[in-house]
Amino acid sequence: MKPILTVFIFFFLGLTNSLISQAAVERKISMSLGPQNAYYIEIPGANKKLAQKTFEEFVKEYGKIKENGKAKEYFMMGTKIPVINGTSPVDLYAKFDEGKDMATAYVFVDLGGAFVNSVDNPSQSASLKQFLFDYFITVRKKVVAEELKNEEKNLGGLEKDLKRLKDKNEDHHNDIAKAKQKILENEKNIETNVVDQENKTKEIDTQKVVVEKVVEKLNNLGKKD
Repeated sequence: MKPILTVFIFFFLGLTNSLISQAAVERKISMSLGPQNAYYIEIPGANKKLAQKTFEEFVKEYGKIKENGKAKEYFMMGTKIPVINGTSPVDLYAKFDEGKDMATAYVFVDLGGAFVNSVDNPSQSASLKQFLFDYFITVRKKVVAEELKNEEKNLGGLEKDLKRLKDKNEDHHNDIAKAKQKILENEKNIETNVVDQENKTKEIDTQKVVVEKVVEKLNNLGKKD
């Protein structure tokens, strides 16, 4: 399978798996103005920092989001978000939480005296759910892209390991070739050595004869005929 196709499939499956049954949930949540109707969505693989930063980028076109440090909350006042409430301004609040291997984003939208809820504001409720789903997709793309980056890094490490193994295999083959050559050389050296031993044995035998003659010569010194 071609690398580019593999990367695309990995990215697509990672993103698709997280979309199954994924939708914003409506619930009363405590915030700076007390318990209010909110919509929250869980984002697998994300942390609180990523969820918060991505949300700031996601709503940037509607104005600058501010932070209420005491309430650990973010807000935009009197902003127009057409996808939620057309040309009418809203007050938007957001909170972020972090759980095990996921982040949760909570969004509250005040239409001006009442927070969006599915009973009184079915149209805005549906739009807000879609708004959160689009935001969810944006975060998940970042999560899966980072996952892909890590897996590509792991792949690169494995490929380096394979190269080292192949290089080692080549070294072993070279060692074997050198060893075989050394064996051939030693076999020739053995043949030469056998011949040298035979020649040396002949020299020794000849020298023994010489030594015997000298010994005999020494023994005969002083003797009378």
